[in-house]
Amino acid sequence: MPSPLHSVVGRSLTQIGVDRALPRTRAQVDDLREQLATGLRVRRASDDPGSYGQARRLEQVESRLTQVERGLGLADLWSNRTQDELDAVSTLFAEAYETGLRAANGVVDLEPLAAKTESLRSEVIDRLNAQSDGEYLFAGNQTRTQPLQADGTLAAGDFSGQREREIAPGITLAVNIPGSDALMIDGEAAPARLQALADAIRGGDPTVIRDALESVGAGRDHYIDLGARAGTTAQRLDAARSGLEAQKLYTAEARSEAEDADVVEVLGALERQQAALEAALRATAASIQPSLMDYLR
Repeated sequence: MPSPLHSVVGRSLTQIGVDRALPRTRAQVDDLREQLATGLRVRRASDDPGSYGQARRLEQVESRLTQVERGLGLADLWSNRTQDELDAVSTLFAEAYETGLRAANGVVDLEPLAAKTESLRSEVIDRLNAQSDGEYLFAGNQTRTQPLQADGTLAAGDFSGQREREIAPGITLAVNIPGSDALMIDGEAAPARLQALADAIRGGDPTVIRDALESVGAGRDHYIDLGARAGTTAQRLDAARSGLEAQKLYTAEARSEAEDADVVEVLGALERQQAALEAALRATAASIQPSLMDYLR
């Protein structure tokens, strides 16, 4: 039979082992609970230096992509508004052309037709002075300057600038139609063609009217072409957005793989560690209740 001393020594050695295991087991349980609460396997560099560093780098990439995405949103707004205005201008030129045809075909009362053409000219001026978020669409890089004056002549300034916008990290695209194209047709301010038609209608000379009509028809085609250019830009922006969304998804998945916790795996590990902790606590409770009989035998 073991002596009381041997029994006490045995209990002491058992207690030492349990005492050493308890803090480690508690720490593991706490860590697993924190993983469940945060959804993260790697929360600090000490958890996994390699994965932590990778997750932080991917976080920076995500931030950069979000910045580009905001810029793309503004570029989309600009491009869509540009298309709308150019389509409207081509429609106004087409309406002016139809009005001129009526005059050329011998309408007796020409003044209403001339007045209508001048009204269309005023609408064209308003469209070419259109803004997006307080910036003039067709003013190049001088977006705070109204490019056309009320009489249809160009304001002072250079409106030929390209507005470059980042559509992917390190890749830019000109998203505007510069004023040198939108405001001018063959070196002449676009509204002047409509005024020339109005003057020709008032004059009543069919030959002059037909010459003015040819000029207005060319203007209509000019703005149809510009609208198509703006549409191509919009398509490129759509493609860039699709690519950016794919990049963001890939980056988010890579970051998740680097730092996120596997909930099913964590729950299983937590269940095992809690069972180990409970067993250790029971062993501790048993080991710290020696009977006095161990000493009296």
